Amino acid sequence: MEFQAIILCGPGKGLEPLVSPLLPKALLPIANKPMLYYALEWCQRAGLSSVVVVCSSSAEQPISKYITLGYNSMQTSKSMKVEVVAHDGETGSLVKALKDKIKLDFILLPCDFITDLPPQTVVDVHRNQPLKTIGTGIWYKNSLDTMDKQTLKPDLTIHTPISNPHPQLLDIYPRPKANDQVHVRMSMLWEYPQATISTSLLESFIYVFSRKALDYDFGDGDAASIITVTSEKGGGGESLKWKKPWTSVVRDIARDSWRHAKSADRDTVGMYVVPQEHSFIRCKSVSAYLEANRLILKQSSYTLPPTTATANGAAIGRDSLVGIGTVMEEKTSVKRSIVGADCIFGRECRLSGCVVMDGVVLGDGVHLDNCIIGNGVIIEDKARLVGCTVEGRYVVREATQSKNEILRGYSAEGLLDTSDEYEDEADEESDEDEDEDDDDEVDDNDLVESEGEGIDVDDDDLFDRS
Repeated sequence: MEFQAIILCGPGKGLEPLVSPLLPKALLPIANKPMLYYALEWCQRAGLSSVVVVCSSSAEQPISKYITLGYNSMQTSKSMKVEVVAHDGETGSLVKALKDKIKLDFILLPCDFITDLPPQTVVDVHRNQPLKTIGTGIWYKNSLDTMDKQTLKPDLTIHTPISNPHPQLLDIYPRPKANDQVHVRMSMLWEYPQATISTSLLESFIYVFSRKALDYDFGDGDAASIITVTSEKGGGGESLKWKKPWTSVVRDIARDSWRHAKSADRDTVGMYVVPQEHSFIRCKSVSAYLEANRLILKQSSYTLPPTTATANGAAIGRDSLVGIGTVMEEKTSVKRSIVGADCIFGRECRLSGCVVMDGVVLGDGVHLDNCIIGNGVIIEDKARLVGCTVEGRYVVREATQSKNEILRGYSAEGLLDTSDEYEDEADEESDEDEDEDDDDEVDDNDLVESEGEGIDVDDDDLFDRS
């Protein structure tokens, strides 16, 4: 069984101010390599022969340039064909639009994941699923204590027990606010009495799907469709369409496996949770981006490139990575940090736990601790920054002292086209889509109300809070 891959490159709204129209999310460096590189390498290790990289029209040119002049030039084997496609729309309609390009079963991937989970494990999990499993999704749990928990927004994921030989996805709900209630369908509980609601599983946005999923018509109202629901607000008879986030499409396929009289004959969505011994990070926020860089540092060892110039007394730890063409003056110290190419560091600079991108200039006596410094930033003498994120091309004035601040020259709001978030929008369902979830025509007697997070309720082990 062979597969094709579709890599989705969203604009990365959560990574502002690091991203910009000139530096799209997919090209943001992680350990001095573009983020997209790691997704492509994962596909390479999986032995895939065809990859479609999808991005917004504004990011098509720089990403295509990287594929042609960067990634392809680095590969000794040309066995994997990489094509860049521009698409400005919902991820569900995107997958449908690529139907003519997808000839095999496909793997849907984000561009922003870093993991040591072997791709063959994901493929094998899907191959070993029951015949009626049309797709398999991957979920993970955050294992990093240093991650900013406020940036993690796990949905409520309803599934059969993970301990089952073949766990099955049943439903997905956005995480409720305090005192809100989750309406769990009684028909689902009759069909799956051991259903569990997990409050800590994070969506990886890695899905392995059968190509036959592309042949289903989600919009003609045919009873043979995978998904046909009725909306009260639409006046009845309004079918669910592809024009929605892919996560919503997957959720509706999962719902269809239990909410019809002939559910036993319906296709299902399998689940796999990344084992604790493996690391998995999605770079959807600035804190996650910093942790991804640190993870790569831990997994690899580096030596200084021959073009790096260091004066007497400059110290670069073995736990650090320095790009080509960087110059450091005497008594400068770099620990647990990643420094890009063509940077210039003055005398007595101190860096610890930082990510510094290309072309950064540091004056004398600059101290940086747990900071992310964008391309071409200038930091003047004796500045002290702790936990700060600095936008590219910004100038930090002499003797500036800042802690846990975002330093930027202007607001980037409105510069990025956020009409299509690709994998990002899968995490923030539109209000219209949420209303649609609540307005499916079902009998009120088919609903079981479960309290939101923080409410003590006798749920008979329905909630998995591990």
